[in-house]
Amino acid sequence: MSTVLPFTEQLDALVRQVPGVEALYPAGSIVAVVLTATLDAAAHRAPAAPLVHSAQQADGVRITAKIGIGAAESSAEVSGRVHDAIAEHLRQAGDPPVAQITVIVASVRLSA
Repeated sequence: MSTVLPFTEQLDALVRQVPGVEALYPAGSIVAVVLTATLDAAAHRAPAAPLVHSAQQADGVRITAKIGIGAAESSAEVSGRVHDAIAEHLRQAGDPPVAQITVIVASVRLSA
């Protein structure tokens, strides 16, 4: 069983500021994304779920970010910058054991 970490909203803002990131998408499971969106809609409130998914599990912290980049960007370079920014943020947040940091490039904007 996983526990959602308290600094996930900080990760959303952090990832959005990484050079080359043009979009940030929900990275949680599709069931969690749909359930949260449905509950938010039923309660007539703005979506509140963080886009970067983070969880503390037995083997350490697992973070997943799903991003969009521009056509002029290298997916490997932008993904590396996002990974490094998250890793540095975790070090500053007390350096919890990290099991995995996953960065998924979900879209590439093809035109300017």
